[in-house]
Amino acid sequence: MITHILVFRFRDDLPPGAAESVLAELETFPSRYPAMRNWRSGVNVSTRDTSMTHGFVVEFPTEQDLLDYLHSDSHERFVRERWRPVIERQAIVSLPTAGDTQPIERGHR
Repeated sequence: MITHILVFRFRDDLPPGAAESVLAELETFPSRYPAMRNWRSGVNVSTRDTSMTHGFVVEFPTEQDLLDYLHSDSHERFVRERWRPVIERQAIVSLPTAGDTQPIERGHR
């Protein structure tokens, strides 16, 4: 099992509704990508670090399932056309579940 975590901050100068539209589209991902498991997303409520405003966590059965999602045409198009224009900052981490010794391929978003 691979846990994929993304935290992010929207740009401050977005037109009304732009962030909500992207968040609504993200919520469709588990139905569009059947390998996704245990999707959770929301607003950052931390009082210790507010540098990121939102995040999501999702699990994939295998590293290959994660890579298939990351490299899919629909994901790449979403990132290029919808995500990058509205995101100021992001951080991505993909972690193998305890006991899973397979390395994660580096350098992919």
